[in-house]
Amino acid sequence: MVTAATEHDHQIVGFTAGNSAGWSFRREDALTPLDISPRRRLDDNIRAVSNLPFGGTDCALPMVWALQNRVEIDTFHIYTDNETWHGQIHPHQALREYREKTGIPARLVVVAMTANGSTIADPSDPGQLDVSGFDSTVPNLLSDFSRGDI
Repeated sequence: MVTAATEHDHQIVGFTAGNSAGWSFRREDALTPLDISPRRRLDDNIRAVSNLPFGGTDCALPMVWALQNRVEIDTFHIYTDNETWHGQIHPHQALREYREKTGIPARLVVVAMTANGSTIADPSDPGQLDVSGFDSTVPNLLSDFSRGDI
């Protein structure tokens, strides 16, 4: 809700899953737009998304989706419980591919709500940032990072 309130041009999506047709019951991870509004109360926003089939957290999906759909994004923000995995491509590789194919020097911020010592962003890339935990200072940190101020 903070991102929706402070960033005028944004898209909020969730990691969702669906079953493929047939007997295999293979899960197909995808992104689904979330109906989240900063004008609504928190409990109303939760109610608006609570029946979605949330699935695995493939942190490369936002970059893959943006590239496939030719969406121009300057900063990808991923919020996760840190129960993550990667599918065909690692998130930092997907970001590199997005940058190369679009010419956009996109940034990546991964906010892990639990700290378990893992990293998703490439620590050697100054355009990527891992954040562990979330408090009142994080929204300003994300804005500053997105602008290139830090």
